Amino acid sequence: MKRSPASRPLPTYAEEVLEHLQSKIEPTADGLPQDKVETNLDIEGFEDSTIDVALEELLNRGYIYIVNDHIRLTDSDS
Repeated sequence: MKRSPASRPLPTYAEEVLEHLQSKIEPTADGLPQDKVETNLDIEGFEDSTIDVALEELLNRGYIYIVNDHIRLTDSDS
């Protein structure tokens, strides 16, 4: 999936979640289970509401996608 150029930058909280995901998930990997991602973000100190909103923002903007409850990163080179 190719990301379209963003007309506005990601909110800071979404950038922080994306950076964390990039350190845990390789773009070509099968991803991580969504519940494991959410638990890991919670352990890292993100609030539940921030996790939900950030993941939704990243999903809607094409930075991540979900297959069989696994969060995957969109290849930024595409």
